[in-house]
Amino acid sequence: MQAYRAVRSAEIAAVFDTDAALARRRAAEFGIPRVCASLDEICTLPDLHAIDVVTPEDAHLEPVLKAFASGKHVFVEKPFALNLEHCDRMMAAATAAGRALMVGQILRFETKYAMLNDEVRSGRMGRIVSMYARRNRIKTLLPRYGRTHPAIENSIHDIDLMLWYTGARVERVRGYGRKAVASVHHDTFWGVLEFDSGAIGVVETIWLVPQPAGVMLDDAFELVGDAGVAHLRLEPGSLTYWRQTGSESPDVSYDPRVNRSARGALREELAYFCECVLDGRLPQVITPIEAKRAVRVAMALVESALSGRDVEIRQWD
Repeated sequence: MQAYRAVRSAEIAAVFDTDAALARRRAAEFGIPRVCASLDEICTLPDLHAIDVVTPEDAHLEPVLKAFASGKHVFVEKPFALNLEHCDRMMAAATAAGRALMVGQILRFETKYAMLNDEVRSGRMGRIVSMYARRNRIKTLLPRYGRTHPAIENSIHDIDLMLWYTGARVERVRGYGRKAVASVHHDTFWGVLEFDSGAIGVVETIWLVPQPAGVMLDDAFELVGDAGVAHLRLEPGSLTYWRQTGSESPDVSYDPRVNRSARGALREELAYFCECVLDGRLPQVITPIEAKRAVRVAMALVESALSGRDVEIRQWD
């Protein structure tokens, strides 16, 4: 909602949440004129062009299918789904409705990651040999986001980036998970990806950064080509506050908050989606099939970590 404030072509006309009291509070806070009592009601509003689905990861399917059945365009948050069947059903519904379906793989719209993609496409990095990605988060977020395995919740970002940069297929993966604290899934995860291009990728995601450190995220990406090396870091940030209560480095990349609105990559991806809807074209920066491939790789990593063996990916699309 804060990001849509900064998208001039968009207006939030209605909101629905399974927590009705929360929906009313948010509507009042953001000046949204209508609070819907059901999913059916919001999906069938005649003046809406699109539905933005921001449910928990395991609850994307129903609202997406209902939105397409009502002729709406759909933006759905990552991960696309927690299984491939749901990905296929949402893609089929989009095709049948003739409407746009875009998955929120936000890093394709973050300036530094997008600049690296341009550099790779230019050929100046040469052939990609290896990639390494780190995505670490504060421990206090684990009770909420630990509902989904970190390979699908967090590493899905870096898996998607590696697929984007290489344009290659993943043939084999190996996942390693550990539990440092009591949690449903691993709080520490490493994954190794082998591409048919010969490149190798490593993804790391951990939920153990102490909150008193004042660090909201600790993200990095390294790409090694036979003609160049790229190092990308989002922390420590270029903006730091030192207070009597401690230090803080706010996010200045994904959704930095300025004048009560969210900017950065979050605004950029939502603005792009709205442009596609208004122009009557399908999103190309991230396509549903690309989002599905990232889910396929993440699922294979989870299977590998649980089984303690390599997992080959024989089917791609």
